[in-house]
Amino acid sequence: MEFCEYGCGQEANYILKNGKKCCSPHWLKCPNQRKKRSKENNFFYNRKHSKETKNKISLKNKGKKAWNKGIKRTEEEKKLISIKTKEKMNRPEVKKKITKPKKYNIKPFPNWKGGYSKKNIPLYETYCTRLIDFEEIRQNPLDKKILDVRCLYCGKWFTPTITQVYERIRCFSGLNYGEQRFYCSEYCKSACPIFHQISNTKENKSSYSREVQPQLRKLRFEKDNYTCQKCFKHKDELKVPLHCHHIEGIKWEPIESADIDKVLTVCETCHLEIHKKEGCKYSDMKC
Repeated sequence: MEFCEYGCGQEANYILKNGKKCCSPHWLKCPNQRKKRSKENNFFYNRKHSKETKNKISLKNKGKKAWNKGIKRTEEEKKLISIKTKEKMNRPEVKKKITKPKKYNIKPFPNWKGGYSKKNIPLYETYCTRLIDFEEIRQNPLDKKILDVRCLYCGKWFTPTITQVYERIRCFSGLNYGEQRFYCSEYCKSACPIFHQISNTKENKSSYSREVQPQLRKLRFEKDNYTCQKCFKHKDELKVPLHCHHIEGIKWEPIESADIDKVLTVCETCHLEIHKKEGCKYSDMKC
C-alpha cells in the first residue's frame, strides 16, 4: 500500500505529472494542502497589493509573453473541455445561477424611463416647459407621463413622436425651416390650408379656396363640442374627420366669411350631402 506524498496519510490512487503520488487527481485537492491554504492558515488571505508592488510587478512583466500564447489545444483537450462543461451545465446549482435574473432587470438603471424613448414616445416632464407657450398640451389620461398635443386642423388630442416634438422646438429657436405644426394624420396635413404654403401656395387652387381659417375652425369646433350638427355624432364616434361648413358662399360675402356664426361643424359625409342639394352646390356658390 502506497501513501500520499503530500502529507495527508491517505492511500495514493493517482500518479501526477511530476512523478509524485497523491490521493486526488490534483495536488491542491489533497486535504492536507487544503488546510495549509485555508483562510486561517493562509498568510495572503484578505491582503491587497500596494501601488508600489503593483508598479514593480507591471515593470517586470512588461515585454514578456504569456506562457500559453501561441499554444493551440489538441482535439482531445477540446473534447474533454466540452464534456466537462456540459456536465457542469447540467448541475442544478449552475442552472440556478444562469436562470437567476440580473440586478439591472430587478432594479432598472436610473436613466431608464420605462422604454418610452425606444417606442419614440415623448415625455410630458421633458417637453412641457418648452411647448406650453406655443402649443396646447396635456398629460395623457391613460398614462400621465406621456405628452399629448392638439391637431392644428381637426383639434383632436394625440401623442406625437419625439422627432415631431424636437423639430417643432427647433423652429422656435430658428434652427429649422418652416413651422413643423402638429397634425394627427396625413389627411389633416393635406387638408390644412396653411400646410406647406410657402413653396406650394394653396390660395390659387380652387380645391382649397373653400377652406376655413384654422383659428376660426378651432373656435367653431370648441363651440359645437366637436360634434356634427347634422348627424349629432362626436368625433370619437366618427370614422371621418370634421369639417367647418360655410352657411353662405365665401365669394358672396367675403367680409362676413370669418364670422363664427356663419360657419357650422359637420362631418365629411354630411358635408358632401349638403353640397349635393340644389342651390348649395359648389357651382351655385360661385359668383
